[in-house]
Amino acid sequence: MSDAEIAKLYENLSLADEDGAVLEMSEEASIDGIKDVDRSLVGKVLSSKKVNREAVKGLIEQIWNQFGRVEVESIGENLFLFYFNSKEERNRVFQIGLWHFGNNLIVLEKPVGPGNISKLDFNKVDFWIQIHDIPILCMNRRTTRWLAEQIGKVVEIPRISKE
Repeated sequence: MSDAEIAKLYENLSLADEDGAVLEMSEEASIDGIKDVDRSLVGKVLSSKKVNREAVKGLIEQIWNQFGRVEVESIGENLFLFYFNSKEERNRVFQIGLWHFGNNLIVLEKPVGPGNISKLDFNKVDFWIQIHDIPILCMNRRTTRWLAEQIGKVVEIPRISKE
């Protein structure tokens, strides 16, 4: 495209009254949004089928009630936003780890800042595993860690009185 063509297109650009004013969010409103993010989790039910939103909402509210009040909002297909009363309540639910609906895993993510939920990956979850039939001479912390690292990132190996 030549400079003359670009200049002609530029001349045709204008703001009409119907386009409306440019609005800016107040600093207080954006700070409140960030505080809400600190009390929220986003969860995705990993299923090839669409899950019943009301059933997920009812189950989560019932199970997570022990950690405090939680509000559940459906924000997409198999995607939910969970609001907690406090950051501590949110962290307790997040740290417990595995949650499921039916036979489908619910992967939880902590949203960061006022970011876009569509940018969350939902590709990590911590699992507690057991490895069976290890030869007796290999039953030690070093071998256990090595075996676990073959599966994924090792978060923690519980301290046991005997190696």
